[in-house]
Amino acid sequence: MEKEATNESNRVEISDAVILDIAWRAIAGTAGFHSMSSRFYDGVMDELSKNFGQKRIAGMNVKHKKECLEINIYINVWYGTKMGDMARELRSTIREQMKLMLDLDNVRVDVHFENIYVQGEEKAVDADKESLDETEE
Repeated sequence: MEKEATNESNRVEISDAVILDIAWRAIAGTAGFHSMSSRFYDGVMDELSKNFGQKRIAGMNVKHKKECLEINIYINVWYGTKMGDMARELRSTIREQMKLMLDLDNVRVDVHFENIYVQGEEKAVDADKESLDETEE
């Protein structure tokens, strides 16, 4: 699915791959970020996407809704990360980048915390799949 920006003489199509790439770069530079969460759903969708030549990034999806563009991110964080602050920072950074690079104004970003990792330990602490969506700000 693609987002379209139009004016009188030009039509620009923005693929989900571009949207995901911009969001990924914003996420990767955020303090406390450990990794994207790989879920069973992502594995199934990755296989389907390959068949259709679409780019996917595990732990992220884009939904095109009538009222906005919705980006859901599923991440793992380091123990000690202030998740509320991180969710606000991610929302702000992703929205700013979408406005700056793609001229998209109405972007909703939902942050889902899947696991907490402790430095020096290999196994994640279950974060009870905590989710901070924009209605909880």
